[in-house]
Amino acid sequence: MPPFESPCPPGIILAAHGSRLPEAREALTVFTEDVADQRPAYVVRLARTRGDMHHGRHLRPLLGARAVDAVFMEMARLGVTQVAVQSLHVVAGGEYAEVVAAAERARRSGNFSAVTVGGPLLPGGAAGQDTARHAAVSRAAEALLASLPRERAPDEAVAVMGHGARGPARETYAALATELSRRDPLIFFATLDRDRAEALKAESNLGRLRRAVAASGARRAWLMPFFSVAGAHARRDLAGEEEHSWRGALSRDGVACMPLLCGLLELPDFARLFHSSLDAALAGLGGGGAAP
Repeated sequence: MPPFESPCPPGIILAAHGSRLPEAREALTVFTEDVADQRPAYVVRLARTRGDMHHGRHLRPLLGARAVDAVFMEMARLGVTQVAVQSLHVVAGGEYAEVVAAAERARRSGNFSAVTVGGPLLPGGAAGQDTARHAAVSRAAEALLASLPRERAPDEAVAVMGHGARGPARETYAALATELSRRDPLIFFATLDRDRAEALKAESNLGRLRRAVAASGARRAWLMPFFSVAGAHARRDLAGEEEHSWRGALSRDGVACMPLLCGLLELPDFARLFHSSLDAALAGLGGGGAAP
């Protein structure tokens, strides 16, 4: 690549799985615009990740958005030499690994003098990360409690749906579930089941959630998605009225359900956590962009 003739501002890439639903895509657009408004001296772009679990489906989960590698290429064409990539994922699962791999390819390309990565909301559970994970889980629990509706009565449950992940990220979800329960015994965190048939089994995640809510005696439950944006899973598997959905199952148990169809990026306390992670990644650019 030829030498740069003039200084170019640093770049920010926001990497998210996204959604095909217009409402969820709008939330990503609003967050991206907020990042750009707060940091006018930066080149800001949104990128997509896919994840191995989709097995080739949903190749463009953010309609119109490009893969992280493609956005890095654009940054290089613009003459941007320093880039901070901020993951908008919830846990350090497979899609975050995609982001880290793309950042490493960008470093090796020779087009950039510094590349940093801001981690997801919750780090993985790998050895040596227990302290960081505990702090992140504590911050997330505080943000969730601060984001609950004021109308919630003391005897009403909150059922929080996570997406689920493989590997160490599963331990992070479990740690969050434990922390939320410790802070408020009527907050129940569980992750999606593999498919509809699995959800209907007695020992599924949903089955255990139903028993826990029933044992609590709560007759009303607020349903909250723990996703960056409230996409198809939030609207179908959480708030849908089908037999396998959380709303459908709890309603059959006599529990009145109140869905909260709002992604984490739309909640101020969680948005601040992502902004804070981005700030740390931007600060790292001055140090040469060490690997995450």
